[in-house]
Amino acid sequence: MNNKKTIKYWIIGSLVFLAAVVGLVSLSRARPKSETQTFNETYTDLGFDTPISFQATCTQEEFTKYEKILKDTFKEYNEIFDQYNPYERVNNIYTLNHETSGSPIEVPQPLIDCLDLAIEAGELDERFDVSEGKVLSLWHDAREAETPYIPDQNAIEQAKRHEGISAIQISGRTVQFTDPDLQLDLGGIAKGYTAGICADRLHEAGLDNGYINAGGNVVLLGEKPDGKDWVIGIQSPDTSPSVVQFTTKRPVVMVTSGDYQRYMEVDGKRYSHIIDPTTGWPAQYMRSVTVIGDADQSAWADAMSTTLFCMSVEEGMQFCKDNSLQAVWITDRDKPVDGLEADFVTPDYNIYCTAGLKDSLKLSL
Repeated sequence: MNNKKTIKYWIIGSLVFLAAVVGLVSLSRARPKSETQTFNETYTDLGFDTPISFQATCTQEEFTKYEKILKDTFKEYNEIFDQYNPYERVNNIYTLNHETSGSPIEVPQPLIDCLDLAIEAGELDERFDVSEGKVLSLWHDAREAETPYIPDQNAIEQAKRHEGISAIQISGRTVQFTDPDLQLDLGGIAKGYTAGICADRLHEAGLDNGYINAGGNVVLLGEKPDGKDWVIGIQSPDTSPSVVQFTTKRPVVMVTSGDYQRYMEVDGKRYSHIIDPTTGWPAQYMRSVTVIGDADQSAWADAMSTTLFCMSVEEGMQFCKDNSLQAVWITDRDKPVDGLEADFVTPDYNIYCTAGLKDSLKLSL
């Protein structure tokens, strides 16, 4: 699947998410600027190779202010976490990956903060590893080729020799690699981190309602202005509508990792963009997993959804229990999980969830 198709698919998914949130008020720019109304916008030019959706209930003047904060934040942080392009005014992931001398490089503080969190996640479980950039690059090139292909196994093994978070050395605002051939990829945490920063900035500016949806990284910015519950759909892996809905009054974050977001098909088999660091191959345990957490845990939920996608549902259940996480898994109907009874069943899927979510979930109609 090329980038244009990916963007198109995620735009559809974002619009489905908008429809799944109950009680939205339609946008009418003809109203007076001083009148409170609900604004819904989706942007495709803010980076991270994904559409960004934004909702806020406020006046036109306030929305103009909030919209600028959102755009500026995602553009700024896209440059910081970009591994494919250099920028004159910032040392970013691209800079670190193309510096071969091994000397320390000063980077923006947000990159340090996100990298610290990523290393913490990697120390918790080896299936989250931001140092596997070389392996991910092999699969990225294969996926983006005019005719997708499976990377050579020898090339994968060679690339795996240059990974390991212990080779990342951080001192103050500088980063260096003890292995000069190591490459970073923060794709499993950067969107969630950025969405969390953006939410903080919007709160500081006075916004206490609405949401951000950055390609499956959803941050609720507060309770609904009308006092009703948020009802958020978890997308079906094969069609646009949601398959299950989560209901909450309090603000939360929801981050989904799935095999339908970016993938390629080779000889009739689907290969997702999420690579298991322990094998060097795309993980294939499930169709999707969604982590739901407190509103200030956007980056951590992003990292944990990536981690859970790379382990079996049984392992994931125990991992969530050990680490106080709440999650929802979707598997194909014809691939039941041994030893676990599905909490919800549809003609196409089995749906499993941690105990703390059972009362907040229901099948979509």
